[in-house]
Amino acid sequence: MAMAAAPALKHWRTTLERVEKFVSPLYFTDCNLRGRLFGDSCPVAALSSFLTPERLPYQEAVQQDFRPAQVGDSFGPTWWTCWFRVELTIPEAWVGQEVHLRWESDGEGLVWRDGEPVQGLTKEGEKTSYVLTDRLGEGDPRSMTLYVEVACNGLLGAGKGTMIAAPDPEKMFQVSRAELAVFHQDVHKLLVDLELLLGMAKPGFGPSKKLCGNVPGAG
Repeated sequence: MAMAAAPALKHWRTTLERVEKFVSPLYFTDCNLRGRLFGDSCPVAALSSFLTPERLPYQEAVQQDFRPAQVGDSFGPTWWTCWFRVELTIPEAWVGQEVHLRWESDGEGLVWRDGEPVQGLTKEGEKTSYVLTDRLGEGDPRSMTLYVEVACNGLLGAGKGTMIAAPDPEKMFQVSRAELAVFHQDVHKLLVDLELLLGMAKPGFGPSKKLCGNVPGAG
């Protein structure tokens, strides 16, 4: 008599762990799905900055003396504000693609475009890219200048070591990424689907007996 095929749920823990790694922002990003969100990339055309202890309005801030800056530069200390002028040139080969500015820095960032605040940026909130265009057209301008206003504090303050500790008045901040990149929307949609399915599949990290029936080893 032929043996019945083993139910797929028998190995649910192994399957879930594999899916977790496939969508992880920390592990195997050189080959997993999350690592395919962005394609071709290039550095920004020019980066400069201006540091101030005050909270300046946009029109006043952009008139200040900006000096050349680069990825890896430090700025601060706590409670100051650093304004970055970001000059961009999108490669012509990217026509027809969705293009993002990828920006990673400590602190709370705010993108200004054409004099208007358009999006926040923060590594703590995992918001580290801004959509420049959802589809670059043949006749669209490929060069532009943005400003990124970065407050020298964390998303929930500036506690030393923990967010409920007293602020560290001498803390310094750093820019770790400033580049343009092609964004793969199809990969993003698949990633969202997998994350939702993963969350539905592991209440309490494991299927319930109601769902598994009498599957050997389930529980």
